Amino acid sequence: MKITNLSSWFWPGISFLLFVLWLWTLLRQRRATPATRTPTPGLMHQAVEVEDALKAAYTLQEARDAWGGEELARSVGLSEAMAGEVARALVALGWAEEDVQGGMHLTETGEARAQELVRAHRLWERYLVDREGMHLEAVHAEADRREHETTPEQAEEMDAELGYPAWDPHGDIIPDAGHQVPPPAGSPLAACTPGDRLRIMHVEDEPPALFAQLVAMGFKPGVELEMVERQPRRLVVRIAGSPLSLAAAAAERIHAVPVPVLPVPLSELPVGSRARVAEVKGGGRHQRRMLDMGLVPGAEVTVIRTAPLGDPVEYRVKGTAIAMRHTDADSVMVEEVRSG
Repeated sequence: MKITNLSSWFWPGISFLLFVLWLWTLLRQRRATPATRTPTPGLMHQAVEVEDALKAAYTLQEARDAWGGEELARSVGLSEAMAGEVARALVALGWAEEDVQGGMHLTETGEARAQELVRAHRLWERYLVDREGMHLEAVHAEADRREHETTPEQAEEMDAELGYPAWDPHGDIIPDAGHQVPPPAGSPLAACTPGDRLRIMHVEDEPPALFAQLVAMGFKPGVELEMVERQPRRLVVRIAGSPLSLAAAAAERIHAVPVPVLPVPLSELPVGSRARVAEVKGGGRHQRRMLDMGLVPGAEVTVIRTAPLGDPVEYRVKGTAIAMRHTDADSVMVEEVRSG
């Protein structure tokens, strides 16, 4: 091999290896650094960029089995060349790997770190609204900054201080440590039918300008509305008696569930019944445990069988059989789904 050919790849390769070693060292230092310490912005920029890409890759992987540089570039707003560099950094850090078809997958280590970041982000959003009184439109950017500085131990302390909340202010479920990040509850508003009475469960907080506009119009988690009209490019809803026109693309970023006429406790349904979850009462760890079992608003549940003594009862939720005692099932309010 000629010396000129050797130098054409040797030094770039050494440079990339040194970059990865530096990034790996920086990430380890950050996870051991208290969250109250303010990092140097220039030093932290690349590490934050890689962890943001890790979260985006986690979302892509939840939606499909594999992802590539092009999808990652679109998700994080980077050029394909830069996204390719970030993807290689994810592989070098042991957070992602490439399969034989060229698709990318997160490793178990990568998934665990992504879950830590999402959990910390949602806890910070809850904290910023509840404890610091920050406006809903402003919490996402601040939580995005603080999540990278938060260790799992600090997230656990904040979770306990807040009383183990189940939801962040945007309507996203806050996962327990080590658990998968659940998808938004309910269905996109754009898929609902005229005449439906709905309760908003989740409003996507990105892009920030659109989120701020939606909040200003009255679209917030917990708000009830009526679907009046739906067309391919826009829809009309009524909130507190006032009609509002909304672009269909914006309506895709709002998730809602039907408002039942007369919800009943899940424990009162007979064997063979099908029902749709309307609400999980209570709070703290109990509510979070119910959500983790799949009993999120909008989910369908079937009563399978009762134990010989009548308690517990077996239910099927999202294809999984679960057993619950009456005391737990009493807190799950449902609307029975009639056949035909």
